[in-house]
Amino acid sequence: MFQNNPLLAQLKQQIEASKEYVEGRVKTSDKAYGFLECEKESFFIPPAEMKKVMHGDTVKAVVKREGDKASVEIDSLIEPMLDRFIAQVRYNKDNKLQLLVDHPSIKAPMPANTHKKVTETLENGDWVVAQLRTHPLRDDRFFFAQVTQFICKESDHFAPWWVTLARHEQPREPVATEKHYALNDELERQDLTDLYFTTIDSASTQDMDDALYISPIEENGVQTGWRLVVAIADPTAYIPENSQIEKAARQRCFTNYLPGFNIPMLPRELSDDLCSLVANEKRPALVGFIETDLEGNIVKQAEFVSAWVESKAKLVYDNVSDYLEGVENAWQPENAQVKQQIDWLHQFTQARINWRKNNALVFKEQGDYSFELNEDGSVRDIHIEYRRIANQIVEESMIIANICAAQFLDANAQTGVFNTHAGFDPKNYEAVKTFLLNTLTNENTDEATLATLNERYSSERLATLDGYCEMQRDVRDFPENFLELRLRRYLTFAEFKAEVAPHFGLGISHYATWTSPIRKYGDMVNHRIIKQILQGKSVNPVETSILERLQEARKQNRMVERDVADWLYARYLFPMVEQAVEFECEIADVSRGGIRARVLENGASIFVPYSTLHDNKDEMDYRSEEIALYIKGEKAYQIGQAVKVKLTEVRLETRSIVGNIVQ
Repeated sequence: MFQNNPLLAQLKQQIEASKEYVEGRVKTSDKAYGFLECEKESFFIPPAEMKKVMHGDTVKAVVKREGDKASVEIDSLIEPMLDRFIAQVRYNKDNKLQLLVDHPSIKAPMPANTHKKVTETLENGDWVVAQLRTHPLRDDRFFFAQVTQFICKESDHFAPWWVTLARHEQPREPVATEKHYALNDELERQDLTDLYFTTIDSASTQDMDDALYISPIEENGVQTGWRLVVAIADPTAYIPENSQIEKAARQRCFTNYLPGFNIPMLPRELSDDLCSLVANEKRPALVGFIETDLEGNIVKQAEFVSAWVESKAKLVYDNVSDYLEGVENAWQPENAQVKQQIDWLHQFTQARINWRKNNALVFKEQGDYSFELNEDGSVRDIHIEYRRIANQIVEESMIIANICAAQFLDANAQTGVFNTHAGFDPKNYEAVKTFLLNTLTNENTDEATLATLNERYSSERLATLDGYCEMQRDVRDFPENFLELRLRRYLTFAEFKAEVAPHFGLGISHYATWTSPIRKYGDMVNHRIIKQILQGKSVNPVETSILERLQEARKQNRMVERDVADWLYARYLFPMVEQAVEFECEIADVSRGGIRARVLENGASIFVPYSTLHDNKDEMDYRSEEIALYIKGEKAYQIGQAVKVKLTEVRLETRSIVGNIVQ
């Protein structure tokens, strides 16, 4: 009787039209209920509705309002939190396979089975990759998953590495080697083995991809500048473009450097042997000849040649730095030629550092943290390493070489893999201007100065390389870290592009790396283009797919490094909880949830919960524009501020480190 009833259909439409729909992300709580976080409002999710969803699911829901209270009824799934995920195996009391999802907010075990391709016998604690197969909002009755890959045993000392690599779908093995490698040269190689090239690296480095030679330029017996010769390993001479090694390198894009070991982009036979610029061995190389005046200005376009080179000595960063810094009983150069090269490179580097300070950007030295591991993968110690003068010699030589390569590619091919950075995100220009004016001026600033600064920090000016560099130099010597750290939040991300564009972060108009082809696929691409130019061949634009993969792989590698470090920090600090160790820290972030503090001596990140900072949350005010927390109207904590933090808890299962501020 009611079938095809137009009145009933109209009623249904009216009821549907009266419903209030929202879309948001599910957030669990420690209880059975949860919350739907929407763009402008948060809604209560009752326990019965929470059974349909998982933390992180993006869903559509119907709002139910009763007075000033609002809850939601889940309508449909937009995007699940889980698809492919990492988990640990657990068998329940009935010996049914379950998975414990490796996520701090997903605590309920999930029933699962095993794909037939997984041949290992799974045991409690094993690490696996799984795929979500069913979801209650997909007309299924419950959550269910399938194990698709075995990673390692819980007892494996290197589980942090293997689990993290699996999470980010990164290989853990080197590229398969070939039976033999043939040198395929289309360019005639110049013999430069008589030049006194040297390498400067860490003592343990085997994949040496750059060697340097320098000599003064003289006119009428007076030095007028420097001729720097940069020799770069030439793996493309051994790797055909369509070979399996090339395809693997294009997928990996980078050598993955992790605590304790690296996973090379190329087979080790190439990266550590045939292509590595090993001392006293003749090696094929792509070589750039660069000329500057005494102030470090590039005076002519660089020349590139295909050549044979021979490094005469493998020098070590710390040894060279000790020698140049006059450390007592320091290492000394083995002969007069090595001494001459080091001294000249030092003079050249000082000129280039001054050039960059005046014409580009040089940022404050922060230091890098490195893990010293025992054989079982446990952390023996964590060291902070600063770039000393020998590191700066290599760094400045590579920077100028990459500038010259970008200029050469742009002038001769109008394409390449260019490293670019656009500075501030355009939508942030006005916020940057307001922030700078508020920070650098006060009520005593005169109108003329205000007018000058308004023009200096205008959107139009900040959008130019010169304007951006000028602004950064203004804040470079600001006594507090806060200014620089706050400005970072307004920046856009660095990008790979097929055409030249400025790199605002370096303060340089042209930048394209070619100095690490053993370790970076983009550098291999630039090598091939430089060779094509030298052969007089036409050059095709770099494919967008290559740039996209480089971007994706760089992000993946950084996440792998961060995740492994988080795991190792948790293991390292766990025994210190009982002693309630206190650390000198710098506030790295302030949010509505709490403070993130970076330990100065080892780089660990400690979270200080909001609730521990003051006993009355109504008296606390988080100000995002300042990245600061005010208590009773007074600024109490701000990014960049020095604080002392006491370690209170380390949760190994979630790799989270918690502490309290020591007042």
